[in-house]
Amino acid sequence: MTPEQVMATEPAKPSSVRAAKSASIVQYDSISFATLSGQLFYVFANDKLVRARILFDAEHDDDNEFIGDFRTVEPQLLEKYGKPTSDRAIWKDDQTQQEPKSYLDQDRATATGILPSDKNVGLAVSLGHLKLATERIAGRTRIFHTLTGAEERITHQIEFSVLTEPRP
Repeated sequence: MTPEQVMATEPAKPSSVRAAKSASIVQYDSISFATLSGQLFYVFANDKLVRARILFDAEHDDDNEFIGDFRTVEPQLLEKYGKPTSDRAIWKDDQTQQEPKSYLDQDRATATGILPSDKNVGLAVSLGHLKLATERIAGRTRIFHTLTGAEERITHQIEFSVLTEPRP
């Protein structure tokens, strides 16, 4: 799709349209997905849609509430795009956990298996010790849902990207 075609499908006008040499970005603020608010970015290369990203803008006093947000989005993705082809909780460091990394990698190795009630998991994400990620393939689209962090800041996003070759 071209930028004009994408903008015609959206109910609101974009917040901004930025263009560079062969790329452009169309941004929408105040969108909602699975009851969460955020921003939507469409990325075009040579006037063709190549990527879309939803960046959620929730702020929480308790970092474990971000785990709840992640779990709120997953059923919507499951319903629309099916089961994930990849569902991983990637433990880089077990410093904030009571269990050793070898146990975490075995017992709590799926993103959808991490619960908001699990002690310190939100803190682990905010410090970059834990990353939650699911991936789905739907036709020629890759859907990557992540919860990542660094320097006590958490980023929750969904990225849709066009595959050059469809996968089964």
